[in-house]
Amino acid sequence: MSAQKRTSSTLELKGVSRHFGSVKALDGLDLTLVPGEMVALLGPSGCGKTTALRIVAGLETATYGDLFINGVRYNDTPVNERDMGMVFQSYSLFPNMTVAENIDYGLRVRKIDKNKRMKRINQMLDLVDLGPKSTSYPHQLSGGQQQRVALARALAIEPNVLLLDEPLSALDAQVRVQIREEIRRIQLDLGITTLFVTHDQEEAMAISDRVGVMRSGKLEQIDTPIDIYNNPATPFVASFVGMANRLPAEISGAGNVKVLEQKIPLSPLSGNLEKTKSAIALVRPEAIALTDEQDPLATRAIVAVKSFQGPITKLGVVIEGYPLIHIDLSSKEARKLDVGQKIAFKITADELMVENV
Repeated sequence: MSAQKRTSSTLELKGVSRHFGSVKALDGLDLTLVPGEMVALLGPSGCGKTTALRIVAGLETATYGDLFINGVRYNDTPVNERDMGMVFQSYSLFPNMTVAENIDYGLRVRKIDKNKRMKRINQMLDLVDLGPKSTSYPHQLSGGQQQRVALARALAIEPNVLLLDEPLSALDAQVRVQIREEIRRIQLDLGITTLFVTHDQEEAMAISDRVGVMRSGKLEQIDTPIDIYNNPATPFVASFVGMANRLPAEISGAGNVKVLEQKIPLSPLSGNLEKTKSAIALVRPEAIALTDEQDPLATRAIVAVKSFQGPITKLGVVIEGYPLIHIDLSSKEARKLDVGQKIAFKITADELMVENV
C-alpha cells in the first residue's frame, strides 16, 4: 500500500518582517514556493531562516507582511488550522506512544474516522519503511528511525506544506545522508511543497530544487543549486556557499582583476569597485590547477597540508605573504605530491568575484 499524491500548494511570503525590539530577524522577505517544490533556506546563525519557517508554521507572528497559501491570507490562522506538517531537529516524538500511535496522533486530534486512520497509518509506515516497527516505542529505535517516524507523523495529516527545521543535524554523518535522500524521495513521491531550513550547505545543495541564501534577515539570492554555486549574485554568496580562497588582488582596469600576477576578467556581479584598487578575489579550490614551472602564469608554492578525501585530495599550499591557499585535485593527480614539496599552479577561472577590502 502506498500513499497517493495530493494537490500541492503554493506558499508565498510577501514583505515579511519580524522585529524583536531593535533587532530585525527578518527584513522584508519575499519568497514564493510553487506547488511540489522543495526550497532550502541556508545561511549563518541569526540570518532569519528559522524565523521565516516559524512564521509559516504560525509559531511566530510577522511584524509586517503577509503569508499566503494558495492565494489565501494565513496571517491570523491559528496553528492548529494551518495543516502544516513540521519535522524538528529533536524529533519531538511522544515517548509513551508506539510508532503507530505517534503517527496516529494528528489524525485523532482531527477526529478522523478510525478505519481511515488505520489505513493512513499503514500508508505512512509503508512510505517510511517502518512497518515491522509499528509497535515499538521511540527509545527502542535508532536516531534515523525516530526521524522517519517524525516525518511520517508530519505527512499523515496530508499537510498543505511540509516544514523541515534542521531535521538531520542530530544524526551521524552516514545516517544523515541516507535520511536526506529518503526525505527527497518521499517529497517527490508525494509532490508536497516543502520548506527546508538548514545550516548544512551540502544538504541544501543535494536535495533542493532551489536554495535561498539568507543574510541579516534578507534573501541574498535564490536559485538552483548549480547556479547558486557557479553564478553567485553577491560576494557573500560566493564566500558562503562552498569553499573560496580569499586572495589579495588589485582592480587593474579594463574589467580585469590582478591576483597572483594573473589578470583575470572581473565578474560583473562584483558590484561597485571603482573607489579602490585594493580588493579581495574569491577563488574556488577547484579553479586552481597544477602547471609547469616554466608556464608564464605559474605561481610557485610549497605543499603544507595534504588531505585525502576519496576521489578528491585537498591541498593547502603556502606562499610568503599570503594566507594558506586551498587546491582541490583528483586523488590520482595528487598521489605524487608530498608535504614539503615545491609545486607550481595557476588560476583557471574564466572570471572572478571580487569584493572591496
